[in-house]
Amino acid sequence: MNSQNNKTRWEKMNEVSERIKQLRDNFIDTIPEITADRVRLITESYRLNQHVPYCLKRARMFSHLLENMDIYIQPGELIVGSMTGKLRGVPVFPEYDASFILKELDSFYDRSADRFYVEEETKAELRSILPQWMNISLSDIAKQKIPPESLQAATDCVFILTALGSGVGHVIVDYEYVLQHGMKSHIRNLERLCSNTSNNQEKKEYYEASITTCQAIVKLACRYAELAQEMSESEPDKNIKAELIKIANICRKVPYEPAGDFHEALQSLWFLHLGIQLEGNGHSISLGRFDQYLNSYYVTFDDKALAEELIHCLWLKFSEINKIRDEVSSVAFGGYPMFQNITLGGQTAKGTSAVNELTSLCLEATAKVGMHQPSISFRWFLGCSEKHFQHALEIAAYGTGMPAFFNDEVLVPNMLQAGYSLEQARNYAIVGCTETSVGGISEPWLTGGFINLLKILELTINNGCDPISGDVFSMKTGDVESFSCFEEFFNAYLMQLAHYLSVHVECNNMLDILHGELTPNIFVSTMIQDCQQQGRSSMQGGARFNSTTINAVGIANVADSLAVIKKLVYEDRKLSWTELKQALLDNFENHEALRQTILNHVPKYGNDEAYVDLLAQQVHEFLYEEFKKYKNPRGGRYFNALYSIACHVLFADRVGATPDGRKKGMVLADGGVSCSQGRDIKGPTAMLNSVVKLDPYKAIGSTLLNMKFHPDIFFKSNNLNKISALLKSYFMMKGQHIQLNVVDVQTLREAQKNPEKYASLVVRVAGFSVLFTTINAQLQEDIILRTENCSGG
Repeated sequence: MNSQNNKTRWEKMNEVSERIKQLRDNFIDTIPEITADRVRLITESYRLNQHVPYCLKRARMFSHLLENMDIYIQPGELIVGSMTGKLRGVPVFPEYDASFILKELDSFYDRSADRFYVEEETKAELRSILPQWMNISLSDIAKQKIPPESLQAATDCVFILTALGSGVGHVIVDYEYVLQHGMKSHIRNLERLCSNTSNNQEKKEYYEASITTCQAIVKLACRYAELAQEMSESEPDKNIKAELIKIANICRKVPYEPAGDFHEALQSLWFLHLGIQLEGNGHSISLGRFDQYLNSYYVTFDDKALAEELIHCLWLKFSEINKIRDEVSSVAFGGYPMFQNITLGGQTAKGTSAVNELTSLCLEATAKVGMHQPSISFRWFLGCSEKHFQHALEIAAYGTGMPAFFNDEVLVPNMLQAGYSLEQARNYAIVGCTETSVGGISEPWLTGGFINLLKILELTINNGCDPISGDVFSMKTGDVESFSCFEEFFNAYLMQLAHYLSVHVECNNMLDILHGELTPNIFVSTMIQDCQQQGRSSMQGGARFNSTTINAVGIANVADSLAVIKKLVYEDRKLSWTELKQALLDNFENHEALRQTILNHVPKYGNDEAYVDLLAQQVHEFLYEEFKKYKNPRGGRYFNALYSIACHVLFADRVGATPDGRKKGMVLADGGVSCSQGRDIKGPTAMLNSVVKLDPYKAIGSTLLNMKFHPDIFFKSNNLNKISALLKSYFMMKGQHIQLNVVDVQTLREAQKNPEKYASLVVRVAGFSVLFTTINAQLQEDIILRTENCSGG
């Protein structure tokens, strides 16, 4: 950031119109509210269509919902369309899981994180309707099919099955096609396919279902047109009246017709995006390369001031998207994140710089609007100019944790490994946190879940017994006291890891099939190429590219723990297994001398120490080879990723004390390839050197690295150049991803004490940013305890 143009984040947030300030204040001042109209409407529709195939059942449900759901237009907004009839209203998706809503209905408002208001009338209606979904929801059916020991392993957090009670999401559809051609053309193509399909009943049903969903989104837009027109007729203010009439005219046109200008394009895109959110309750519905397919609309739009205000309105609409998670998940996914990722920059299909005018406008909007959504990602490659890269860094300096930075020099080759052509690979975009996909042709099933590397180490140490739950699992690899060398113990750990990965995959594949059978994403599939030719949804293998990704959590803790076992137990023989196991059982109480030895005299990942970094590398490469063995039901490959989102916090109480000196209740290492909190004592360069030893070409599912900087560093002369050089050096060493929290501990502590004064303080958790005061204290502490870098070198 230019030292002659020092602005605080708060000053930057004032560079918006009064309209945006008011809309932003309204959002922040409103507590999310659970509503009942979706539950009521889809229950009606399912009852009326109980004997029809699921693809038609889902399509008719979608149509019934969009034709009858409550709608509203907030005063002042220029982009319209909401999930419910209330600001920050949140619908319920009982077809996935109804039980937790009933169980927690009276406690949503009193939670420590992700609070929801529920009117008493709404509670009564939900209590009346939700029991009808018991034993027929996807979650209930899945639990009947998954083997009991596998369910117990999931309960004990050996792994997490994220698709067990939630929609899949994690997709980028072909927004560009609909913007250019309109739903009218799309519907005609589907009608032609349907009429030409007479000998395949399943395909015919799929086409009928697809047509129904496309017509439904057009009807929803018409409903908003009617509402805007009605509001305009009673509006005394001439300017507001004119805005409402314009909104009405736009909604009558799009998404049915092709978008004619920038305003129409944004409104059309928003209706498509909203429809996807209402069809299923998966998160990480991402927008792909937003600056590429919308730039032609922007450059030909005459009123650039209005264009900027429209982008600001859209950014606020993204923040409205929300979902209800159970109380446990609200810890791991605290702050109401929805992971709606917009990818900027990078390169074109020909390998030249793709940065354009809209890229800069989107970056500026992220700083000026100052909200936690959408997630913004910036692609760097060797052809990226220093000017554009530093602009992205300047935006990061304002402290929203965005943009996150991604390295094309690694990710394009990884996309080639995944089977994409060079042109397709160069067109990759970020989905959710840090995962990669190509919009409109892929069903990446990034809800493969999380495998807890540290918990599996704990099970290895205790020969299949979980010391936290007391559960004893069938997988035994021997008493550790019987191992004569470190290699024997390490091999036992890898055997346990391979076993639980196979169990995890088995459960995932079962869930994959159930989602395709019970909750096929018909509307989503209408905007994924090849689904039309295949005549089936993307959840049933209709997409051109299919894969499943599982995320490995805790590799830094495992590497540090293995280093302790290798050095103190086997090499130096200063510590017996009996002594170590007792210390772990005692949570290091009365073993502080041992813990200090562990913390201060054994190498730690994140300090460029080959001794421990090699252990992390060996675990990572073992995972890479194991994942190669598996296929999903859609015929796609399994990919491994190294990131946790915020499961490292969720696992804190589910993993006992571990050999790295971590006590039970302390969070695991954040991010994915980040080191344990505060253990990178040799500076940022050493930490990055450790990270790049984990071969990024063997983490096709992605990695995640957090770094925290004190804000003052960006205001010191020439420091932006130093930070730019640091990040580019990391990328030249083949670092895959990095994201920055630019915030000081004092501000965070003040926000804990006086949350009402810091309601708009945004921080980066993992692959997402949140309003700091909406997450629980444990996750807040995790962010505070991360190493704060105070220099650019």
